[in-house]
Amino acid sequence: MSELQVRHIASMLKKSYSDKIDVSDCLTTKIEDKEALLLTRAYAAYSLQVIAGVSEDVAANSITDGSNDNGIDAVLFDQITKILWLVQSKWKRKGTGEPESGDTLKFCSGIRKIIENDFDSFNNKIKMKQDDIEDALNDYTVKIHLILAYTGDDKLSTHNSDAINRLLKDINEDSEELISFETFTLSKAHKALAGLSEGQPINSEITVEHFEKIDTPYKMIYGIVNGSVFAQLWDKYRNKLFNENIRGFLGDSVVNEDMQNTILQYPENFLYYNNGITLLCDSFVKKPLVQQNAGTFDAKNLKVVNGAQTVGTIGKAYNQSPDSVEKIWVSVKLISLENCPQEFGENVTKKTNTQNRIEKRDFVSLDPLQDKLKTELAILGVDYHIKRYARMNVNDTSCTVEDAIVAVGCSLSNIDITVTAKREVGLLWNDINQEPYTLIINEKLTAIKVWRCVQIMRKLNNYIKVYSKNKKGKEKQCLIHSNRFVLHILLNKNASLLDDESIDFDSYLESEVQQDIETIEKKIVSAIEKKYKTSLVHQVFRNYTKCRDLQALLLK
Repeated sequence: MSELQVRHIASMLKKSYSDKIDVSDCLTTKIEDKEALLLTRAYAAYSLQVIAGVSEDVAANSITDGSNDNGIDAVLFDQITKILWLVQSKWKRKGTGEPESGDTLKFCSGIRKIIENDFDSFNNKIKMKQDDIEDALNDYTVKIHLILAYTGDDKLSTHNSDAINRLLKDINEDSEELISFETFTLSKAHKALAGLSEGQPINSEITVEHFEKIDTPYKMIYGIVNGSVFAQLWDKYRNKLFNENIRGFLGDSVVNEDMQNTILQYPENFLYYNNGITLLCDSFVKKPLVQQNAGTFDAKNLKVVNGAQTVGTIGKAYNQSPDSVEKIWVSVKLISLENCPQEFGENVTKKTNTQNRIEKRDFVSLDPLQDKLKTELAILGVDYHIKRYARMNVNDTSCTVEDAIVAVGCSLSNIDITVTAKREVGLLWNDINQEPYTLIINEKLTAIKVWRCVQIMRKLNNYIKVYSKNKKGKEKQCLIHSNRFVLHILLNKNASLLDDESIDFDSYLESEVQQDIETIEKKIVSAIEKKYKTSLVHQVFRNYTKCRDLQALLLK
């Protein structure tokens, strides 16, 4: 059975990728060797096509397999989903077994080199992608996803699992999940064949509980659907489900991680917390089944037009805890386009994805201390924007409430507030009646301190913008990602400047602040190289423990 499945996949890979993947570097002239090389590389591309949801062309262009690849056979940075994909591929003709432990260790070693910005030992294929890789590593919102693709057994041996788990633990440390891993085995690859074709419509049965039906002016069913239904759809079709959505699955965003946490820890509450999913189809027909309070509908050309993040997160959570996903229910609208105007489906997609969100930041305007600051800043000639407007003219004589909270927060001696400003800035104003907000905005805060903190922050931001253009590698990463930490050091080293009106602050701002920034930056680069060489730079400045250590070092 395994060899037959391998044969099915091989046939598809040769048909799809023979003209797209280069094998001219094959060291022998034997046809079977060239075919094995093609299949190995094509299988890496296929894993990205299925898991990352990219096209054949994009997947084929990701291939880096060859001598000096350091175990990394494909590299893809998806700038939309903010995921850096790194793949190792092993084609096993018999459909059994797994990669050799030496190959897995080589893969892990190659990833560590990428994290450390050590590209010297890599081949030209990977060096050509160095800019993309560095862009990914420079962006703190980017997640790294590893794929071990092989046509073998689903379960990895202890040796291989331990090697991967050590790597994940070392990079993730005590932070949120920065790097994740999955296998792409024979069973997954074969299952995905059915849903692979972009042009082939998705026809599926959907069982809707407690449903109601609307017939006019257009047909629609609404009710609740068990999470396992969407887990199965995701497993089979992945991002193909979202071909007509305004975006695909974004991966481990803050919102999606919170959603997954609800699924895993509070599945009974998911229905109440989640906005639901909107499905379009060409038509649906209720199957003649006797079901109490439920109906099973055969939907033709099914697509998710709102709720891509919900579907993808359910699918991801299912891999961790199938039982939790089977306990959740999702509110669903299933709309038939049968007898609808031509542009109706497009309008549903647009309208269901358009809304004005109320953010926690908006509640800051309810704090009377903000009105007091606005009045005092106006006396200084500064226009202070508390509420969000469609047009806010932010210039040299104005600032927003976000600017004020971040800048003043970084001036406090507690480095944890600075780290919070870096890793999850919204927590600073999450509750205007509790810390950390009340530590930042209180009766003691003066308008002059607010404005001076903001001005120093802007000087620093401009310095980073100008000088980062000429930096490379870890030095550039330090310059970009240390912004809040450097601001903290700057403001705390010069605390007497911030509130004393007798000090010539303008003179410091124009002639001294840049020198202070340069001195601090040099010390930071040196400290990172010595203490945290194997860490992702952007995570160092989002890590409370590491920033406490760096603070103690730089404020000695």
